[in-house]
Amino acid sequence: MKFYLIFICQILKSLSFSRLYNFCKLYISFVASHCFKKHIFNALPSFISIEPTNICNLQCPECPTGNKSSIVEKGKISYATCEQLFPQISKHVIFANLYFQGEPFINEELVNIASLAHKENILTSVSTNAHFITQANADAIVSSGITKIIISLDGYDQESYEKYRRNGQFQKVLDGLHYLQDAKQRNHTNLPLIELQCLLFKHTEQHKQKIADIGKQFSVDRIVFKTAQFYDNQNIEMLPSEKNSRYIVHDGQLDIKKKLRNKCWKMWSSCVIAWNGNVLPCCFDKNHTFTFGNITHNKFSEIWFSNTYKSFRKNIHTNRQQIKMCQNCSE
Repeated sequence: MKFYLIFICQILKSLSFSRLYNFCKLYISFVASHCFKKHIFNALPSFISIEPTNICNLQCPECPTGNKSSIVEKGKISYATCEQLFPQISKHVIFANLYFQGEPFINEELVNIASLAHKENILTSVSTNAHFITQANADAIVSSGITKIIISLDGYDQESYEKYRRNGQFQKVLDGLHYLQDAKQRNHTNLPLIELQCLLFKHTEQHKQKIADIGKQFSVDRIVFKTAQFYDNQNIEMLPSEKNSRYIVHDGQLDIKKKLRNKCWKMWSSCVIAWNGNVLPCCFDKNHTFTFGNITHNKFSEIWFSNTYKSFRKNIHTNRQQIKMCQNCSE
């Protein structure tokens, strides 16, 4: 309950008239577009994801970065690019996820980028494996104004943790939790909210209580268990029971359980900006299959309202099944 109260208070603090007005227009246009199967669109996104880097220190088998199936060039977004971007989006964006592919803290400028967003009163979230949170940088992380940090802990000891987080060190995650909590106490702040997140695999689903106990031990603000995304049946032995999975298995093949509908709120409300400036429709576009423009070459609003982007959104409300990345979507 405390988590939600703090989070809601932060949202209310960040809401300006222009952001609220834009969000209302956004939602109305989404509903109208779905009902009439037309592209009715006159608002900018209220939410955005910005990728600090697509480089990672781990080799998670179902991650395109970790298993090296990603064909996207590796790199880090620059502070200068974000400095150029934030003034363009500050009147309409409420919340920014500072992660996509890769480990965000590998980008040495992440804390400064988060501070840029904070100055624009944009709420931020970072998802991390916690290996780069240290006693030396914990105070800077807390002082940056990050609203929420998601700590991935897919295990309850080293043996269970490294089954998925390959090359990872369980103790480093615990140390990161400890450093953050100490820094929050020193700075007399509730932020960032700390969310402990565990993906449900065959080796974790029976041990949810052990993982929850670790969260309680470190006084995290929220504990979340999520279903894992799979791309094929190569690691099917890691699949949890059907109740804890996004998929059902037919003849050794994975099928998404949720029926795919011809609508997607995320296509209206948000987008992803990759480290190289490419604007992507959502976090399912791992290999930049749909790139609508680049913020280093064009203004964000020009890309958002471009004919190519409009055509893509129209397809979402008419024949979403034909878009390959949507076929593995649980939204």
